[in-house]
Amino acid sequence: MLETAQALEGAVAGRAPVEQLRQLLSHLRATLAARPDSAETGPYAEILAAAPHLTRRVRLLVNEHDRLALVIDGLFERLEAGPGRRFAKEVAELLRTLRAHQRRGAQLLHDAYTVDLGGET
Repeated sequence: MLETAQALEGAVAGRAPVEQLRQLLSHLRATLAARPDSAETGPYAEILAAAPHLTRRVRLLVNEHDRLALVIDGLFERLEAGPGRRFAKEVAELLRTLRAHQRRGAQLLHDAYTVDLGGET
């Protein structure tokens, strides 16, 4: 997903044609849609079963997933008005948000499945 977002940012900087930007946004939307977006199914359900104390963090990631989808939809709308500076700034912000989202997801997995055996001083 980050690769597509980075390609989108590069395409915006290179002033790519609107159709190329639209294709990259479509790919990004499809990639996001393929990821788990529910705490009741898939990997998140497994995390909650293994580490119920992480429920709040799972719900935050699920909610953030929904917000990311809305941001991408907003970029489609903005693209129709023409890719200008504001569009470029919003794409850069989306990339920062996606990076942070993936870091939080990776940390959640680490925290869920790493066992602290203790005994260290």
